[in-house]
Amino acid sequence: MSPAESLPDRLNRTQDTRGDDIFYRFANGLEIKTEIFHKSDPQRILPLGTPQGCLMNHLLGFPESVQGKRVFEPFAGSGALGFMALKVGAREVDFLDINPRAADFHRESAALSGLDAGQFTSITQDIETFAPDQKYDLILANPPFIPTPDGIEGTLTSNGGSEGSRFVDLLLGRLEQFLESDGRALIYVFQFVKESLPLIMEGLNAIATRRPVELTPAQNHRISLDAYSKAYVQLFPQAVPAIDAWRSALLAEHGSGLELCHYVVDIGPCSEGPTRCEIQENFSEKFGADFIVPSENEAELAFGRAFENFVPPPLPS
Repeated sequence: MSPAESLPDRLNRTQDTRGDDIFYRFANGLEIKTEIFHKSDPQRILPLGTPQGCLMNHLLGFPESVQGKRVFEPFAGSGALGFMALKVGAREVDFLDINPRAADFHRESAALSGLDAGQFTSITQDIETFAPDQKYDLILANPPFIPTPDGIEGTLTSNGGSEGSRFVDLLLGRLEQFLESDGRALIYVFQFVKESLPLIMEGLNAIATRRPVELTPAQNHRISLDAYSKAYVQLFPQAVPAIDAWRSALLAEHGSGLELCHYVVDIGPCSEGPTRCEIQENFSEKFGADFIVPSENEAELAFGRAFENFVPPPLPS
């Protein structure tokens, strides 16, 4: 990835932590409220990291991709992606989250950012049953994607099922119900990789019969299933039998050599001609080298991801 080709960091983000709350401020006047990772609440509103940052930076770098668009942010959490879309010029945004706490954060961030409440709608509902009044021009999604052993409850905001794909699979399965034929979807995922291909590839190949699909790796070094399993053992020592059973099931189904990697999935407009699902090494140009996931320290990255499913015990009163 050539630094000369990299999209610069246009966010210029700063943050201020006050108790359990984090307030992020961006150069264009956007302000987003979230909560700290260490909050003892499985429904905590996650802080912003490289997944949100890279998609927000892409909108700032390519404003034509969002201006005048009707935008959908499922699994919205803080709503950072949708609010950035509004700041860049989206016509309107629908936020969807099963977490009833999310809508309060949307209202507060909109007020902090000087955004009109009439520009967005916060919907508290499950994506499996949500039916939009009309389709969207752009979907921006960062679903819960943490592969989580059966037997570990995890958190509402991070538990993505045993392979991490539970919610992205739901979204992809209903994509045509949500997305206009000339629409686009940007989805950030964390995937098990087998023989250099993410497990989600099979589902994306089905979509690619109608729309072009591009997967962009968002880290330079994959992490191993062994390192990831060890992180869970470290965080959840009481669940070692469940972790071992989960690991064994993955190996039985997919074979040895499983690794983990972050990707951005870019799904384009419907096409009459042939379309393909391709992996492209173009993260810097599309999203910015500053938002590549630090992956040189395998154990540290594995622990950080598994930690998203850890709920600290409440402090003694």
